[in-house]
Amino acid sequence: MIITTIEELRLHLPNHAYDDLESMAGAFRRSEADVLKEKIGHPLYSEMIRRYYAVDAMYRRNWLVGESEWNQDANDPWAELVYLCQQVVVFDAFGRSADLNAVSVNQSGINVVDAENYDTASKDFIAAYKAQMNREMHAAVNRLLVWLEEMAEAIGQVSGERLAVSEGGEDHKANEANGTNGQEATEDASSSSDEGSSEEPTAVEEIVELWKKSRFYYRHAELLVGTAKGFNEFVDIYESRERFVTLLPDLQYCQQQFIENELGMPLMEDLLQKRITGRLSEVERQTVRLAQQALCLAVETRSKMFNRKESKDEAIGAVARMVGFVRRHIKEYDQEAAQYFPQYREAMVIAEAREQHVECPERKPEPWVNNRKGNGMLVMPAVL
Repeated sequence: MIITTIEELRLHLPNHAYDDLESMAGAFRRSEADVLKEKIGHPLYSEMIRRYYAVDAMYRRNWLVGESEWNQDANDPWAELVYLCQQVVVFDAFGRSADLNAVSVNQSGINVVDAENYDTASKDFIAAYKAQMNREMHAAVNRLLVWLEEMAEAIGQVSGERLAVSEGGEDHKANEANGTNGQEATEDASSSSDEGSSEEPTAVEEIVELWKKSRFYYRHAELLVGTAKGFNEFVDIYESRERFVTLLPDLQYCQQQFIENELGMPLMEDLLQKRITGRLSEVERQTVRLAQQALCLAVETRSKMFNRKESKDEAIGAVARMVGFVRRHIKEYDQEAAQYFPQYREAMVIAEAREQHVECPERKPEPWVNNRKGNGMLVMPAVL
């Protein structure tokens, strides 16, 4: 159990009047099993519990708030993780237990709980309390996921990031200027990585590595829109990580049906790989941006989380803009991948005709004529 003393509980619920946590122990365990484990994954949860109990109970509160005189590392990432997880458990447990705690089950039946010097809470008050606790729980979950996301970004644990530096970033340009190729740079990076592999990972690296095994890990490299922040640029989800994970099945479906089918799998995979490694050209970057907008609007249309009627027409228009853009710039993509674009041949014919300056002859405007004797209406002659 991630919270064991009333002092720890007071950090998150300062107005409680509990003498011990025995009556809430079951609720805490249920919240950990039903809510917390799903968010951080079982591997990270297990290691966090182990480290929590490794700290002496006398010093645990100070450890959680970073005031441990005996601990030189006052800002222990594991302590911060425990603190954030405790918020989730406390708010969820008390919200779910509100109705149960309002009644007393005894041999005489079920009675309303009445505490000395306290008025019994009304049904409306309990309902409001539960709703507020539910909001606080979701806010706590988002704070936890944002913190984990920031830790992952801080240590560069983004899939393909190191490859992006060696192949597509400033280091790549420097290698070209020095006459070195990407293979040599990669070998150098690998050798330096091997040399440093003997060093023990930091606490943050341990946390992130364990969290990556959870389905709530923030980055999904196989998707054009792989983060909540990226999705929020096109459709407002309040940057909620919980909502984004809920939308993942819709994202995967819409990417396949509305993006992959329109671009062709090889071209889409080429764009995804170049995006991960930072090697997108300007045209490819704009293509990805149009595809991301189309994808997010398609998800908004499909998901029951949204109810904006305009999203369907906007999604259709966004897909059409993406396809039209690819048609106009068909020669600026990797041709091995672009040949699987469904409109490749037609787009190439138009592109080659444009390059050869082939223009349609101008048709001189025909005069208005009377198409029938005695008819007072003048019409344009039919264009053959």
